[in-house]
Amino acid sequence: MTDQDAAGGEPDSQDVTDATLRDEVVDRLYGTALDPGSLPDLVDPWDKLLAPHWHRPPQMRDDLIADTGLVRHARRVEQFLARARAANEKPPEELELSAYRRSAAFTLDSSLRITAANAAARGGLGIDRGMALAALSLREDDRALLRRVARSMLRRSGSDLPELSQLIRARRRSDDRIMLLQVTLVQHEGHADFVLVVTTELHWPEAAAEVLRDAFALTPAEIDVLRALTETRTLAEIARQRGRSVDTIRTQIKSILAKTETHGQNDLLRLAMTAMDFAPPTEPVPDDTFSAPRYSRLARGGAELPALPFRTLVRTGGRQMDYLEFGDPTGRPLLYFCSNFGLCRWPAAAEFAAAQTGLRVIVPIRPGFGGSHPLPQGADRVQEVARDIVALLDHLGIGRAHCLVLDEDMIYMARLFALAPERVGAVMGCSAVLPLTRPAQYERMGRWHRFVLGNARFTPQLLPFATRAGFAMARHLGKAEFVRLVFSASETDRAMTRTPRAFEAMDCGSDIVLCEGGDASRAFAEEVLLVHRSDWSEEFRAMSTAIPVTDLIGREDQSIHPETRRELAVDFPEVTIEPVEDAGSFLLFQHWPLVLRRLEEVIAARRPHCRKDN
Repeated sequence: MTDQDAAGGEPDSQDVTDATLRDEVVDRLYGTALDPGSLPDLVDPWDKLLAPHWHRPPQMRDDLIADTGLVRHARRVEQFLARARAANEKPPEELELSAYRRSAAFTLDSSLRITAANAAARGGLGIDRGMALAALSLREDDRALLRRVARSMLRRSGSDLPELSQLIRARRRSDDRIMLLQVTLVQHEGHADFVLVVTTELHWPEAAAEVLRDAFALTPAEIDVLRALTETRTLAEIARQRGRSVDTIRTQIKSILAKTETHGQNDLLRLAMTAMDFAPPTEPVPDDTFSAPRYSRLARGGAELPALPFRTLVRTGGRQMDYLEFGDPTGRPLLYFCSNFGLCRWPAAAEFAAAQTGLRVIVPIRPGFGGSHPLPQGADRVQEVARDIVALLDHLGIGRAHCLVLDEDMIYMARLFALAPERVGAVMGCSAVLPLTRPAQYERMGRWHRFVLGNARFTPQLLPFATRAGFAMARHLGKAEFVRLVFSASETDRAMTRTPRAFEAMDCGSDIVLCEGGDASRAFAEEVLLVHRSDWSEEFRAMSTAIPVTDLIGREDQSIHPETRRELAVDFPEVTIEPVEDAGSFLLFQHWPLVLRRLEEVIAARRPHCRKDN
């Protein structure tokens, strides 16, 4: 070493290059905070700076990241993106309340003050934002019970977890009428937990009277009587309130029944409820929002795809797990693992075909996606998901189910088999990622998959930014343009966005990951880390040597390069790996007839012949 070298001398040309590249990455990092749509400008320099170090030992990689200061900058930008999103969206309390138009509903914060109240609560209960719980017109002992339940939910800790949803029976202070209150803890990413209270107190919109008057020629007196019936008042109470005899009220009800051509008070009440829904809202709804909570209780439909209701299974501690069902209700059970893209719907023709061929498709919605409650911090996500699925099968009375697995969900399939092998039949993947063990397998991925999955594997401290920025870009561009950009190297994946029937299913299903009221960025990041940072190869091998496993992989799949496909065939020779022409990551949506045909063959076969990849 020369004296000049010992003193520092001229900087190495590689150091200068890295410093220049680092400055460019930092500059473009902050650019994404100002414009999420500029994220593509960051991806290539980011890759040039970090990917060459993927082969280094973990400690050396960590030291490099520390020297660049990227973690500090990335966390700042992540915070900027979170604040920008919060500033452009409704408060989560209002999003939750927007699902309840007829029923009086409100929210409480940790100080048990009312943070939001819908029109029904303001009109029927006399409460509004900012009021204390004491303003609620309930008997004092019932208010005290509500206070205890809400406080226990908001102060939950450790293993002493209360139920996350609880029903309370209470009485109104003014007239001693019974009212039910459904009290639910709401956990919203980036926002303090709060309690949602939905009551059986119904709101009668003023415009509902006009609907009934115009449709059935009801008189004002008859409308008042019908309204009192919806408030569960007895005939004696209505008569006393209106200063009439009970016989007069009976006569008025008979007149209402005749005019509306209904057959009894139950039919009449259903008609009144419909009139409430038909009545225009008293408060304007902005054009750029839709009437839904953070996540809708319906899986959205489209031109051909019917809407489906989410069903809910309540797990230990009150944690709610959503699931969907479609196909033949009495058919052969098929668990569908819909990926961390949330592709929980199939094209309409595919869902119809499932019904025609006797498949009962069951779609578990994992914690943190859609309306399924997130797991407590520190929980073993893979184990809890497997337990959720076993509980769901028990709930539905299903002994064993075959399985269709998308994208990165094979890790959950392997754990389910380890936990309850007798519950698992045949397994088929659609471009399902098997355990990756070599840095080269990440280097061969498409640029966007390298950005997210490479970060997860080699620089996990930067994944929260990559995920947050990716979700911000998707929200900024819209789902179709996002897919065309991220999957730009696959012509078939891009073409899928221009095929209405296929994209309709992808667009509607992925609402459980990204919709107007929220996103699942935290759950998405947790799952990506589990798949790419943990070693689940032995658990997968134990499953694939015991039961038939087939994986259809599109030749244009951006996360599974042809060379990687060949390596997987060597690593897991017991798995039938079948490359599919003119297919990418969305193989199911592009070639669902092939998928269902092969699925039937896999189910029918005791053990499919192992085929070598080519």
